[in-house]
Amino acid sequence: MALVPTFKTDAVCTLDIAIISVMVSKLPLLTAIFWFAVLGTPFCAALPGRNKDNEAKLTARIEREKNPGKKARLQIRLARLKLTQAAGAYDHNDFDKGLALLQAYRQQINTSLNALESSKRGVAKHFQAYKKLEIALREDGRLLEDLRMRVPYPEDQAIENIAKESSRVHSQVLEVLFPAGKPPHKSNGPCGSS
Repeated sequence: MALVPTFKTDAVCTLDIAIISVMVSKLPLLTAIFWFAVLGTPFCAALPGRNKDNEAKLTARIEREKNPGKKARLQIRLARLKLTQAAGAYDHNDFDKGLALLQAYRQQINTSLNALESSKRGVAKHFQAYKKLEIALREDGRLLEDLRMRVPYPEDQAIENIAKESSRVHSQVLEVLFPAGKPPHKSNGPCGSS
């Protein structure tokens, strides 16, 4: 059998050239992606979102902290950690451990509010800490309600009591942030009311 030479048409040659040029142009991009993946991995481990709160570290930082606002923020983080651990314990049907963690959560939110209230500098100085506490208590209220729905009947009463306490503290924080006893400041505005 004789070999018949194959000739490529101009269209086939143009298609081959286009395919080769696309493959070659993607090579530097693929190389860059590879090196970024290899060299960027150690930097990803150092991102702040990767550092999870640790109870021992938070407790030590709370003990060292002198600023009531910063101390309250740390206590809020510790309270959230306790609430998350309690939810995990309840999910694993460890109701005694869950109850103990919920009581520790309640203690932390009360301690956080007491730290802010005992500050001599007042609400204006630690406004952001009060705001963070209010936001955390609002979110925790939702988490407690979700947890209460997942737990069997006799055990949900303890969660409901903690949720009521959290709601009471939340109301206190709202009263501090938005005092109702003071009349609003009147000004001679463009409407002419004074």
